[in-house]
Amino acid sequence: MPLSEDGQRRLDEIERALHHDDPKFAARQTIAPVWLRRTVAAASAVLIGMVLLVVGLITTQAVLVVGVIVSVTGVLTMVGGASFITRRPPP
Repeated sequence: MPLSEDGQRRLDEIERALHHDDPKFAARQTIAPVWLRRTVAAASAVLIGMVLLVVGLITTQAVLVVGVIVSVTGVLTMVGGASFITRRPPP
């Protein structure tokens, strides 16, 4: 839910005051490490999905239903990870 104009103005004032009062602390406050961890987790999900897809394709040769289920799970995992990777981090 977006902030009202008054709420956004107050938040900007607080941010400016923080940068003015303690610039070292303000410089350390960033969301970049969180986005890096999430991106690594999403990339791992894509790789796991690829492995599941290949395992599912191989399993299809022996047991059709199990292979299809594993393959579909792999594709969905890859799509989920890829969709998270393509999301932009907040400004």
